[in-house]
Order: sequence, then C-alpha cells, then structure tokens
Amino acid sequence: MNFWTSPDLLPPEIELLVRRWALPAERVDDVKQLLAAQAEGGTAWVLPASSTTGPGGWGAACQVVGPGGSQGNDAPPAATPLVLRHHAGLPHLQSWRYFQAEQTIAQRLLARSALPAPALPRDSATLVAELGPNQVNPQQARAIACALDHTLALITGGPGTGKTYTLARLLALLIAARAGARVDIRLAAPTGKAAERMREAVDAAADQLPASLPTGVREALRATARSASTLHKLLGFNPGTGHCRYTSETPLQCDVLIVDECSMVDTLQWQALLAALPPTARLILLGDPHQLESVAAGDVLGCLVRRARARPDSPLGRIWVELTDSHRFRERAGIGALAAAVVNLRADDAVALLAARRLAAGDAPPTDGLTWLGDHAGRFQWGRLPQSVQLALLAVADAPTPQEALAALGRVRLLTAHRENLMGAAGINDAIQRELLRRAAGERAPNEPIIINHNDPETGLTNGSVGVVMESGGARAAYFPAAASDAAPRKVPLGQLPEHSPAWAMTIHRSQGSEFDQVVVILPAHESPLATRELIYTAVTRARQCVHVWGGEATVRAALGERALRCTLLEASL
Repeated sequence: MNFWTSPDLLPPEIELLVRRWALPAERVDDVKQLLAAQAEGGTAWVLPASSTTGPGGWGAACQVVGPGGSQGNDAPPAATPLVLRHHAGLPHLQSWRYFQAEQTIAQRLLARSALPAPALPRDSATLVAELGPNQVNPQQARAIACALDHTLALITGGPGTGKTYTLARLLALLIAARAGARVDIRLAAPTGKAAERMREAVDAAADQLPASLPTGVREALRATARSASTLHKLLGFNPGTGHCRYTSETPLQCDVLIVDECSMVDTLQWQALLAALPPTARLILLGDPHQLESVAAGDVLGCLVRRARARPDSPLGRIWVELTDSHRFRERAGIGALAAAVVNLRADDAVALLAARRLAAGDAPPTDGLTWLGDHAGRFQWGRLPQSVQLALLAVADAPTPQEALAALGRVRLLTAHRENLMGAAGINDAIQRELLRRAAGERAPNEPIIINHNDPETGLTNGSVGVVMESGGARAAYFPAAASDAAPRKVPLGQLPEHSPAWAMTIHRSQGSEFDQVVVILPAHESPLATRELIYTAVTRARQCVHVWGGEATVRAALGERALRCTLLEASL
C-alpha cells in the first residue's frame, strides 16, 4: 500500500474499500468524486470517458449492472459497495445503498401507478359533482378524480394554484363516501414547519367546505388535520439506530397517506416511506418541482414529473396532474412575473423587473408586490429595510399578548441563503436584536421569535416549529401556535425549550412550506454555490402580498444561468 492509499490519508469510507474490498489506488479519486457528488445532492457520478467501465480494475468493490438494474438475468445482483451502470451512453458510479434505494423507489411507484384504487360506493365523477357548482376548476376536478381512481396520485403546482384547497375537498369526499365508516387518513410532510402549515391549511379549509356535503365531514376533516406530522414521526424513525419502527414487515396502518412538500423528501426517506406503506393504501403526493430539492441526496419529485411529462400516456403520466392556474399573484403581478422569469431562466426579464422597481428610502412599495432594495454589499443595515418591514418587525417585538405576537410574526420574515456570516440568518438575527434592544432603551425587553432546531419528544416540538419568547403574566416563557386554530397558544417554560435559534431571519431552506405577507429575500454573493434558480424561486414565492429582493444583479444572472440537474439514476430506473 503506497501513500496514496494510506489509511491515515483517506476518508473512512474509502479506507474500508481499500482494506476489505481491495479497491486499487487508481480508483480512489473516482470514489472521492462520488462522495463529493452525494454531498452536493446527487446519487451518482459520471465517470471520465477514459475510465475503464468493466468490473476489472476495481478489486472486489464494484460490479456492473445493466440498464434495468440487473446483471443480465432475472436474479437481483449481490451486494457490493459500488455499482457501475450505463445511462445515456455514459458510465455512472453509484454506491450500493443509493442504487438499491432508487431501484426500490422505481419498482414500488411504477407498481402503484398501474393499480386501481380500492372501490368506493360511487364513481369519481359522481363524487366530484357532489361538491356542487363552481367549487373546483377543471384542473382541480381532474386532480381529485385522479386521486379517487388510483392508488397513487401526483399533484403538482406552484403557489396559489390550490393544492391544499384541492386536497381538502378530496379528503372531504373520501370521508363522505364512507358514509360514517372510519377512514384512516394520515398527513405528513418532511419538516415540522411544513407539517404545521399543512395542518393549518387543511383545518382552515374545513370551514369553507360546500354545504352539500354531509353533516360531520367538517369535524372529521379537522380531526384529520390534527394528525399531520413529520415523515420521521410517521415512520417512527429512531435517530439512535437509524431505523424506522414501520417497515415492509410492520407496515403503517392507514387507508390514505398524503405527503406534502415532496420536493424536500430525499431518496432514502422515499425508500423508507414506500416500504412502510400498505399496498392497498392510497398515496397522494403534493409538491412544487421548481422549489429547492431535499437537503440530502436525491431529486425524486423532479424525476417523477420529468418522466410523466415525457410520457403522458404511461401509467406514471396518467396519475400526474399539474395545477397551473395561480390565484395568489393575480393582484400581485410583480411577484408572479418574477417567479415565472426565474422558473424559465429568463435572466434579462428578471433583472428588468427588479430594475423597474428599485425602492428608495421613504418610497411606498408598488401595488404589484415586488420591490428591489439594490445590492447589500455584504452588510446588513436596519435603515435599508422598507418602512413597512420595519413596522412589521416592531409589531412582533412590541405585541402585548402571545396571540398578537404570533399573528404578527406570521406576517413578515427575512429569508437568506446562508446560516452564518453577516448576511446569513445568524448575523441578521444579531443585528435586528441589537436594534430592537437599542430602541427599547431599558424598558420591557422586546419579544423574540425562535425556531426549534431538532425534534423533541418531551415537549412535542419539532424541527422548524416557530414561536415567540416574551413576558406574559409576569413570567418570561416561549409560546407556540396551538394544534387547533381557535385554541390559546401553547406555553413552554424556557428551561424546557430544546435547542433553538432566533427567527427574525431564517434560511430559505427552512422557509419551505411557509407563507408570509411580506418577505425580504437576501440574495447570496453571485459566486456562491447557493445562487440557484430553485433558491430564488422558493424565497420569492413565500410572499403572499409583497417581496423585497435585496442583492446584486450579478447574483440573479448567475442563478439563472445554465442549470445543472443533480446526477441521479432514478429516471433510468423509471
């Protein structure tokens, strides 16, 4: 063994391949590239054209599989640490773990897409008609019918297209069709914040159901909303062991499972979820493929949509419905126009939209909901924030009751690409807190929003839960939204709080699944790897009424340049 493969110089994963699987020294760099690709969200790496693609030259560490994932016969391949697979004429290197995960996901989703759903007392057209006239548009009606008729349904769309509105009516019809019989419906999302938002939206939608539906459906829908949880909680994930309580041997007990914000679900979560789901249960997937992908490796939702779009007559194509009619930005055309320019990689249009809405100090925001604050040059300044944002932040800090503080917090947020540095969440939170303490001048300490950083079984708080620390009733404590929309905020003593961070500003990744009246989007430097189309789109579309973009033109152009997809092989398996 030479110094290139010395265990002291190698990552532990590669050291194991060298020691136990006889990986040759000339393959070490290939494996390092694979690990780097996985760290950046891919599940595979394209080998250089000069690389040998046969099994020779890899020791015992690698095997070659065919395009369908087999070795050319009906038997599945035996496990090896690495897999070589050709796709689109190029050799790809994968770890066995991700190869197996993508094979499992493809097989289970394709099988589900071809299965009819369990029979209902009435056909889907009759059930949709029971909603009454003008309740859903044609796209929403098609999405509901698709989910009623199939064991798997994929419903995608941007903000304001009515995904949750459609979901609530679908669930109401499933409940009503059982004529009082119990239907076990589970709601899940990748993060605590997304699950909380899902619960709030479905709960609120219960009040808007048509009067034509039977008595009791509203209350049953509210009870369903209260069941919303994270995927980790749904599957009984144990971080200590890395295993889930629910598996193919001990499946979940449910008739219907709805997963929201699917773009955030990574490859290994998809594998665990599909393994634990009973074969007869309906699986309804909601998401926006233009949003940020999962933090961990994979692009499953994007792969499914691209495959369904390419083959609309395939089983996968027939279970996909895209909602395109957005209501949210009809009166906020500036936000909608910027989102469209970003999605379609039209950098000149995006820059022109911003330049026409440059906001000077004291200017009122335009009625179309979009402003540009110019380049921040890496420095946060309170005075550069629009007056409407300053007043909204002060309303949170000065609110006299927990209810008012939480309501005010739901109306404004600063979103940034980075967690650290002066223009990251940590630096901005420090700067805002200093400004608010200066303004308080020794009077009552300002209220402070916080975000929970880890799931905590003891308090029931989940990663991404947002609350407010403030004095109420003579004692300082943290307050979080209650499970029921009409209930008082939940009080948690400061000594019982799990690890948390200030939340005047939060990263764009952590904002997924949230909505705010006003959003300040703080762009990274143009050379940052975080300057991407998905990042800007996700941030801009968190706003309901107004988005203030703060950053340089160069960042917008860099983000909307040629887009490189994460390298995965799921589409090849599909």
